[in-house]
Amino acid sequence: MLVQSIAHETASLDSFQHGIHGRNCVPRRQRDDLILERKIKQAVTAQQESARLLLNKGAPVSARSTNQMANTPLHAAAATRIDRVYPSADIWPSNTLRLYIYFSAPMSRGEVAGRLHILDSAGKELKDVLLPGQELWDPGNQRLTMTFDPGRIKRGLESNTKMGPPIAEGSRYALVIDRGWQDARGVPLPRTYRKEFRGGPAVRVPPDPKQWRITAPRAGTSAPLVVEFGRSMNYPLLQRMLQVTGPSGRIAGDIVVERNESLWRLTPTRPWSAGSYRLLVDADLEDVAGNRINQPFDIDVFEKVTQHLTTRTISVPFNVR
Repeated sequence: MLVQSIAHETASLDSFQHGIHGRNCVPRRQRDDLILERKIKQAVTAQQESARLLLNKGAPVSARSTNQMANTPLHAAAATRIDRVYPSADIWPSNTLRLYIYFSAPMSRGEVAGRLHILDSAGKELKDVLLPGQELWDPGNQRLTMTFDPGRIKRGLESNTKMGPPIAEGSRYALVIDRGWQDARGVPLPRTYRKEFRGGPAVRVPPDPKQWRITAPRAGTSAPLVVEFGRSMNYPLLQRMLQVTGPSGRIAGDIVVERNESLWRLTPTRPWSAGSYRLLVDADLEDVAGNRINQPFDIDVFEKVTQHLTTRTISVPFNVR
């Protein structure tokens, strides 16, 4: 219904724009703003009606509840926004593998191809850098994962030889996400999102936990344990592939990732006790280029991957004094 209504509004505004005198009365941008505003209002009205039926379950609606719904601010229904994008750095390795977009509320599916764009420095959309038809969401529809074409990233493959990597070192790009993309309620994003970045050198050497810098806290404090990787890592994987164990077992706490995903902090729920601890690293942890622990992403396709996976967990000891 909303699509039909918008199409009707577009036709009406086009007629008004050109008019019987053939003059442009309404600029195109203003017309688009009017269409988007009316679409949001329609979605708000539908949301209020659904809330009324749910709250009252068919019973007569009181004047008080009607007034409360009528006074619902427009921006409350249109508040879905893009919270953050990873990698968060302004320079992305030319072999960056994945792109993550976090929304503040559940989104609708099936619109990525028409709403998400990678532009070059001239503003031209690049159609062959992301895997076509791929649209991976978390269960709550708030995190979107997009993958750059692996065939263009792995050295020695035909796509890489003929077309080069999806991101060229030294070139400038922009990630653009269109306003109007509807969330799960049918309410469109109120504004266009744009993130500019530049292609950097490829990262081919896999992460090595032995090279990480660990800053241990003092005993009796709740200061965070700090781990510095020396490179940008995969943000979602950092939330679940690092654990800390100590004299009393696994250490619970709050995780914070900072400095363009190159630093990890664990603040414990209880003060640290003196003793020996271990940072447990899942071997599937990746950096932004898809390199796993001791295993580069563009490993020779004819080489057995099992030769590189001697263990699934790496233990890095440290002491709290």
